[in-house]
Parts: sequence; structure tokens; C-alpha cells
Amino acid sequence: MSEQSNRDELIELLVPIVEPLVERQNKVEQGLQEQEAVLVELAGQLETLLKKSKEQKPSPWNLHQGKPEDIAGLLGEINAWLPWFNTTYGSGQSTNMIPPCWFRHPNVVAHLMGFYVAWKAANYSATNPNSDLVYWNLRYLPDVLDIVNAPADKGGMAGCRREHRTPDRVDPVPKPLNEQFAQWINDAYLTTQNNDPHSLDPQPTDRQ
Repeated sequence: MSEQSNRDELIELLVPIVEPLVERQNKVEQGLQEQEAVLVELAGQLETLLKKSKEQKPSPWNLHQGKPEDIAGLLGEINAWLPWFNTTYGSGQSTNMIPPCWFRHPNVVAHLMGFYVAWKAANYSATNPNSDLVYWNLRYLPDVLDIVNAPADKGGMAGCRREHRTPDRVDPVPKPLNEQFAQWINDAYLTTQNNDPHSLDPQPTDRQ
């Protein structure tokens, strides 16, 4: 038998064995490609979740960017809490009470939000004695009452003890200088020259 014939017979014997292996290898490679695509998608989703987790979410008492329904809920709590507060801390003195028209004074609303949230934190959930309520009574309470009792031109409610008096806005809220601010930021911090940490240092002047 010639050498060529031996090779042909060997090939005929190997083909049935090799073909299934090649087919199996192709399936494995296809499965790996599919798994790689799934991993890429999962990595993208994980990256998105990590970005969202790093984003700072406004607290419920954030009057600037909080959810309106959260803010409305807390303001409703304050309005329901104030009669108890006035009864407990008023002691018959009007200057220790917060007038019911508090919500018509933006400055007072902002202070009462923090005032109430701090009181709530000191009076709920804690199981061990601490000094939070004492600090609220001795530190927060007199400061907020001073703000409430301030004259109207200083954001207070001194003129509202008998009936609400609309606070006069003597000075309008100034508009932001957006263009000038952007130019200042660029000149002071974003230009190539100011990437040098010493670039903002005063430059020495030449002496004659």
C-alpha cells in the first residue's frame, strides 16, 4: 500500500472524530462571545448604578431642591406642631410664641424648617439618653425666637403678634452676575496660566 493511500485512510478515520470537536469548539466560542456581550452590558449597568449612588440626593427638608411633596409634608407637620410648641414654650409670653402667619414669611419658613427637623431628631428614634434636646432648648430655641421677634425689615415677625403684616421688601433680590462670574472663574481657576498653584500669588513689582 502506498504512502498516499495510508494518508487517505488516516484522514477518513480522523474526520468523524475531528468534525464533532470542531463543531463543539465553534459552539464554545459562540457561547463565550455571548457571555462577553452579557458581561459588557452588566458592566455598563453597574457603572450607571455607581454614578447614581454617588449623586447627592436632596434631603426632604431641602427647600432649594427637595421634592415638593416631601417639603409640603414637613411644612404640614410644622403647622400642626406649632400649637403644642406655643402652649409648651409660650408660658403666657407672646414673644415666646410663633405667630400663625409664619408661612407668609419666607425667612421664618427657612428657619423653622431646620428648627423643627432638629427638634424631631432630638425627640424621636433615640433609645439612650443624650444631650440633643438640652442643646435644642438652650441653643436653637433662643436663637430662632430672636429671629422671629426681629423687626420686619430684618425678616422677623415682630409686627404680626395681633395680625399678619406683610413684610416690606425694601431691597429687591439682586440678579446673579452670571457672565461676570463665568469670566472670573475662567480667569482665576481655569486658564492654563492658573493651573500653576503659585499663579494666584501676588506678582512682585519692579523697584526703580
